[in-house]
Amino acid sequence: MATPRPAHRVTRTFTHLSRRSTRPAKDDPVTAPTTAERRPKAVSLVSRFLRRHPPVDRPHRAELETLSAKERQELWDAYRQRPFQAITAVITSSAVILGILFTARTLDYTAGTLDYTARALGANQEAQITDRYTKAVEQLASPAVDVRLGAIYALQRLAADSPRDRPTVRNVLAAFVRNHDLCVSEPPPKPCDPEWKETVVVEPIRPPADVLAALTIAPALTTPSPLSATSAGHDRADFSKARFPHADLIDRFLGGSDLSGGNLRGAFLSGANLTGTNLSRAILSGTNLSGTDLRNADLNRTDMFRAILIGTKLNGSSLTNAYLERANLSGADLRGADLRGADLINAELRGANLTGANLRGTELTDANLTGANLMGADLRGAFGRTPAEIRAEALTDARTRFGESS
Repeated sequence: MATPRPAHRVTRTFTHLSRRSTRPAKDDPVTAPTTAERRPKAVSLVSRFLRRHPPVDRPHRAELETLSAKERQELWDAYRQRPFQAITAVITSSAVILGILFTARTLDYTAGTLDYTARALGANQEAQITDRYTKAVEQLASPAVDVRLGAIYALQRLAADSPRDRPTVRNVLAAFVRNHDLCVSEPPPKPCDPEWKETVVVEPIRPPADVLAALTIAPALTTPSPLSATSAGHDRADFSKARFPHADLIDRFLGGSDLSGGNLRGAFLSGANLTGTNLSRAILSGTNLSGTDLRNADLNRTDMFRAILIGTKLNGSSLTNAYLERANLSGADLRGADLRGADLINAELRGANLTGANLRGTELTDANLTGANLMGADLRGAFGRTPAEIRAEALTDARTRFGESS
């Protein structure tokens, strides 16, 4: 059997086992540490930080002598492994820190790449939209109607894909309508002559399909706003001074066109067919609507200042809160029309047929009602003219209601 190593050799190997100096008892001279056995003062901060177990006191010499050779060997092996464990902990921690830094850098690079990709994609989309817009506008100048019609629908799709280009597309389509009205052809139709007097029944003129499409799409690209009826605003389809006399402007699929909010100031629409058309919030000031068919049309909050509606068919139309100051409605057919709250100051209603019309809350100050038919009309709450003045000028009967609106 092998002879065990001398105890003094094992004891010397544990001279610096404990990194904490122990304070021995004063009356124990055996366990009093020597100067070489005391803990060094220069202790590594990294070792102190990475130490996994709390420091223990160095075993006394008497305790070491009681250990067997195997236990002493195990204790020595554990002591030798401590530096490697510290190094391993340092390497592991460094690897974790480097991994975190690398991950952060990777994420930052990825974010930059995504941002660059998004900007590149946005620039590409803008370029595509510009290209689509340019091609569509070029096609609007084509002599072929079907090509122009395709360009108009392409612009409509462009406005749906790019909301910020809606005003531009709306203005282009409105300009197309103004530049392609019925009176630009050579020679222009007879109804385009202001001096022309209708002697025979004229068949309604159907504008080309591309003009009708632009006339319908442009107002649909208008963003509704709380602007009053008398305000021109800036977000309207501008059809001002467009000329469509005796034109059939209704949409066959919808049963009427939607021109709500459109600017038709000074337009020439004499004898046009606008049955069931939505003209709410539209500007019709100075518009020539003589003989126009506006039956069942929606004219709520419409500005019709100085509009000419001589002989216009308005029976069944809704003119609630319409602005009709100084409008010429001589001979207009307003049977059953809803004129609640309408402004009829200085309006010309000579010979107008207002049988059964709703005129509640209407202002009739200085309105000319000579020969107007107000039989069965509801004038409760109307002001500006007294019931006696109205009866003296207009035709009334027992069904005509006056007094305060209930």
